[in-house]
Amino acid sequence: MLKDVDVAVKEIEIALLWDKDTPFKRYLIDRGFDCVVVTPGVLAAPFFSVAGYKLVIVQAGFGNELYSRILKELRANCVFIKNFVKAGGTLLVSGALSNKDAYNWLPVKIKYVMEKRRVRIEVIKEHKAALIVEKEECMYDGYFEEAEREWEVILKVKDGNDEKAILVMSEYGTGEIIATTIHEYPTEGFIAYCLGK
Repeated sequence: MLKDVDVAVKEIEIALLWDKDTPFKRYLIDRGFDCVVVTPGVLAAPFFSVAGYKLVIVQAGFGNELYSRILKELRANCVFIKNFVKAGGTLLVSGALSNKDAYNWLPVKIKYVMEKRRVRIEVIKEHKAALIVEKEECMYDGYFEEAEREWEVILKVKDGNDEKAILVMSEYGTGEIIATTIHEYPTEGFIAYCLGK
């Protein structure tokens, strides 16, 4: 007979919305974060809820069928995602790698322009979200237009006289949405910030 067995169940804090296993999961686990890949079949299941997570990540390439077929499921389940953020969760969305309207499932409007290259980052606002990369230069897969209307711009790149937003944030309910086009894995400090640590 078991007597007062103290079992600690570790809560998984991060959900990666993707349609197959991904190296991003291994990257996060290797840095001490608990995460799970949530596939479209599970996302659409009536028993599934994103409410138990602190951070939901949609990684780069979600809008391009060469990399993923999850965009249809994101659109179909946008109410669940909206409610997750509204209730205090953090949603991190990376570049779609597609010129079609791949962000129309978000509760806050944003326009993405695909453009892949190496760029020099410019910090527009001092914020912990600027910790996403530790280098002054990085790969990016595009930029956001008209982001200043509903989003707070944290990072930009300078392209001649033109500045392009590459990391923006928007509060929604008691949570936040972070959208980025930086095409590199985020730092541990950034993920810790997203988890409220």
